[in-house]
Amino acid sequence: MESAALLSPMDIHTIRRYVQTKYAPLPDGRRAEIVADAIRRALAQRMPNVPDELKLRMIDQLITRYLVGEKRDIHPEDVLDLIAEIGQGDERLTERLLEPLLEWANERTQRRWSPEQLASRLERHRGPSPLLAAAEPLAGVQLPEELVSGRNGWRGATWAAVRSLAKPAPAIVLASVVALGSATAWIALSGERSASIEESTSAAPPAPAASQASAPDVGMPKALRYAEIDKQALIAYLNGRDSLLAEAPYFEAIMDTAREYDLHPHLLFAITGQEQGFVPKSAKQAAKIANNPFNVGHSWMEFNTDIANSAGIAARLLVKLGESRPEGYDPFEWFNRTYAEDPLWSVGVRKIFDKLSGLGEESGAIR
Repeated sequence: MESAALLSPMDIHTIRRYVQTKYAPLPDGRRAEIVADAIRRALAQRMPNVPDELKLRMIDQLITRYLVGEKRDIHPEDVLDLIAEIGQGDERLTERLLEPLLEWANERTQRRWSPEQLASRLERHRGPSPLLAAAEPLAGVQLPEELVSGRNGWRGATWAAVRSLAKPAPAIVLASVVALGSATAWIALSGERSASIEESTSAAPPAPAASQASAPDVGMPKALRYAEIDKQALIAYLNGRDSLLAEAPYFEAIMDTAREYDLHPHLLFAITGQEQGFVPKSAKQAAKIANNPFNVGHSWMEFNTDIANSAGIAARLLVKLGESRPEGYDPFEWFNRTYAEDPLWSVGVRKIFDKLSGLGEESGAIR
């Protein structure tokens, strides 16, 4: 029985339809870029914890091979096959990947894997890897030299790593696998990242002193709390988007709300970008949309108030959600669960937030 799909042609159709509706005023080429980026990000969030440059290569192969070539869903088993091919090239890579891959496989597939079973599964796939043989690298992405050296393979290093993982002494990864067992069905249904499982703390060995001293990853992250920004750079960016929000009373109302509720201004503006494309002045009924660019109360059409009120409602919701965020959850995905029905809302908001956060970096000015 195949595991729940990581990405399907229907997912792609949904993404395209959403982007075409949400970003209708944009040129076709720009919409295509947004679609491509959303597809890659959606798949990246469901991939195992492997090095980023390798993950990018794998994503391209999976999309090309299965979505485009075979016109079918991408399943976790396809990822295992691809990693098996890659693993023939480097035993050091094998050692690094086995532990995170074991945890991922037990979250994403229908069966429970032991280290030995996973190693055997990875040894099944033989033959040259199309991934490593690709002639054209991704723009700006280079695979590490050891990945293309073609030496050794999974067998020797894999079983050394297996022996390490299977030692009688308690191991964090094995404790995590046991603890995650009861959550596997929920993970497959929701597609969300796994929250930390409290039961695993009793089975896992004591954390090192340095780890115990570090603050837990819960609540509203510091990066999303209020900070002074380059206002002129943000206004210039908004003007470049023909945004009504660059003007009074909208800009200052959003800034004042961010300060009042201890939220990063870029987070609030990013949401307006995702929800309403920053309200272009050329948009039909732009003045009404700008009253509620956060779409609180379901939408600006159903709840048309003023910018200060809608920003306050959005801010209070974000603060409430941020304070309740469990350990280990991505904040944007955590907001997404309540704020929007669209599962890719978090992808768009994060991308816009990152874009806004990079404004004015060259000058380094904060005004």
